[in-house]
Amino acid sequence: MLVKRILLVVLSLAIGYGVTYFIVTVLLNTTVAEFWVGPELPVNIPYFLLVGLFIALAVSIWLDKFMGTKILPK
Repeated sequence: MLVKRILLVVLSLAIGYGVTYFIVTVLLNTTVAEFWVGPELPVNIPYFLLVGLFIALAVSIWLDKFMGTKILPK
């Protein structure tokens, strides 16, 4: 069960950041360095990290059902 959960985390992070990279480079036609932080001052928000994390969370919820890791309760 632990191996399945570790695989779920690795797969979801890889898919999440891969999709984010695709969105940034192909759909938005920009670079990761330009998308990395926003223009808000004095606090710069790491857009690339947050978008990748949220997509990875969505993918992990979806994969949890099909991999049978039972992280989420019924």
